[in-house]
Amino acid sequence: MPVKWRGPFPWLAAAFAADVVVTIAAGYFLSQGVVDREELTALVMVSLAGAAVLFAVSWKIIDFLVVRSIRRLAAEVRAIAYGGSREGVDLARYAMISPLPEAVNEICLRMVRAKADLADGLSAATRKSEENAARLAAILNDLHEGVVVCNQRHQMVLYNQVAFDMLTETAELGLGRSLFESVSREPVVHMFDVLTNRPDTPKHGAPFLAGTVDGNTLLQARMSLIRNETGAVTGYVVTMVDAGPQLTALASREALLREVAEDVEAPLRRISRSAADPEVVARECATIGTAIKRVTEGYHRMLSGWWPMADINSTELLSFVANRLHTEMTATVVGLPLWLHGDSHSLVVAVESLIHRTADRTGAGEFDLSAGVNDESAWIEFCWKGDVVEQALLDRWLGQPLIVLGGLTVRDVLHHHAGGGVNRERRDGGFAAIRIPMRLGVERHSQDKKILPARPEFYDLSLLEQARDIGALGTQRLNSMTFVVFDTETTGLHPSQGDQIVSIAGVRIVNGRILSGESFNRIVNPGRPIPVESIQFHGLTDEMVKDKPPIEVVLPQFKAYAADAVLVAHNAAFDLKFLRMREKKVGVSFDNPVLDTMILSNYLDGPDAGHSLDAICDRYGIVITDRHTALGDAMVTAAVLLRQLEALEAQGIHTLDEAVKTLNMAMILHERQRVL
Repeated sequence: MPVKWRGPFPWLAAAFAADVVVTIAAGYFLSQGVVDREELTALVMVSLAGAAVLFAVSWKIIDFLVVRSIRRLAAEVRAIAYGGSREGVDLARYAMISPLPEAVNEICLRMVRAKADLADGLSAATRKSEENAARLAAILNDLHEGVVVCNQRHQMVLYNQVAFDMLTETAELGLGRSLFESVSREPVVHMFDVLTNRPDTPKHGAPFLAGTVDGNTLLQARMSLIRNETGAVTGYVVTMVDAGPQLTALASREALLREVAEDVEAPLRRISRSAADPEVVARECATIGTAIKRVTEGYHRMLSGWWPMADINSTELLSFVANRLHTEMTATVVGLPLWLHGDSHSLVVAVESLIHRTADRTGAGEFDLSAGVNDESAWIEFCWKGDVVEQALLDRWLGQPLIVLGGLTVRDVLHHHAGGGVNRERRDGGFAAIRIPMRLGVERHSQDKKILPARPEFYDLSLLEQARDIGALGTQRLNSMTFVVFDTETTGLHPSQGDQIVSIAGVRIVNGRILSGESFNRIVNPGRPIPVESIQFHGLTDEMVKDKPPIEVVLPQFKAYAADAVLVAHNAAFDLKFLRMREKKVGVSFDNPVLDTMILSNYLDGPDAGHSLDAICDRYGIVITDRHTALGDAMVTAAVLLRQLEALEAQGIHTLDEAVKTLNMAMILHERQRVL
């Protein structure tokens, strides 16, 4: 590149030449003779002074003509970057630092053009977005339902005119404002928690009832979750209609129907008692009574059909109740889970109200919450130790309005769910209970599975022999012990050949009660593909487990959950094999006593009876929910164990030591039978 003789270069060249001349002259004079010390010192001082002046002048020239030019150039580039309309800098002003200005101009030109293209793209996207928003607004405003879209912080990001007209009398609506300024917080948060934590969230959302904050309007609503491309919840949509007019009309019809029924039933009874031919009259009266009952039941079914119903898991429902009560009293969810049909939030509020009033009346501070089924009928109930509530008092409680439900009474809520009365019961041991009729679930809650074979019976005496040395624990009575009933789902049947756990679950039994509300349930990443033949059993796919923790994380959690309780499983040696093969790697030890419900079944019912979990449940009349899931099978096995413990008690086996010895003997005998 040719040297440009301008800028600081001539000055630097002149200073360099002067320094060279001085140095040559000094050397020449020194070579002519010997100089004394003073002359040498002066010469050195002059040389040093000249070098210092040369450095100062050189630095000043470079600073003035180069560094300052670069600073001015930087300021101009920033101005262009932050919105300036220029496409470059003046090259003549920065000749000394060329070719930097030329490169800067190229970058600035590209940047200005990119900004222009971006502005054009944003303008087009904005126009498109506005068009879509206008279309969406037109569609939403044509709907007869109010629509509100909220983010996870429950702030409104979109609503239609119907929702505005419906809610504006309660509070001023606006984007970014909280939905709870207009709608009661409790039912919305409750339904959001239910849908967020429910693995099989309905595609079309779930219905619920909610009131406005001022209590003047009851809304029949439906919530659907909004998810991003990764499946994470980012918000929700609530559609709503004013349920007041319809509910008032239905309530009026119900009152009229009840009045008609009462007016007709009394004369029928009088006719039946006083007629000359009591047999004929009684028959006719019975016919009329049956017709009235049929009409009444049909109307109740119609009324319940209007109510916002969905299938709900009884353990989930009762756990919500227990969580709301935990700061004031102890509420424990017990028993096997069932699928019920109802409105989760209104039921939670109604049951909570009854429990609070029962606690105030009886002084009870501990309640057991459970669900049950008998033939085609189902119920939920709460039980306490204390006196039974008087019927008149219970009727008064049922007539109390629930403020969060817009003034609906407890009776309204319960009546719309099953149409039956609430029953008071006295239990053995000084216990009492209130039972609320319910309807069974109507949806299918597990994937369609063909009838699958049970796991092959897995016997390994070495896996269970640790249970023989149980020390002082063996003297405890079975009905007072803590059990942890568990089950695993795996990639296959061969742990020694690399098969891994994909799911592990457990449930506690304390004092003869299944604590279904305190269960353990984890999906595990097995670190290997799940075979198709295993997926047909448990339904867990590679996609479902890819973000789940490995067994090294989950197994210590399960050990902490089990603690020192007696471990129980069906075909226990199979599950224990998977656990104990990984004890050293994980750093935990499962040395708990172990009971096997399969071996106990062989001992109690004989070798010829079926000993699969399905066969035992069929024999004992146990309803199976969520079969072939780790938690579902653990729950069912827990129910089987309770039946077997009762049978062991009847045969004089009362302690854990006696049960373990019986189990070991039955296992040895069964193994001999297999060999023979």
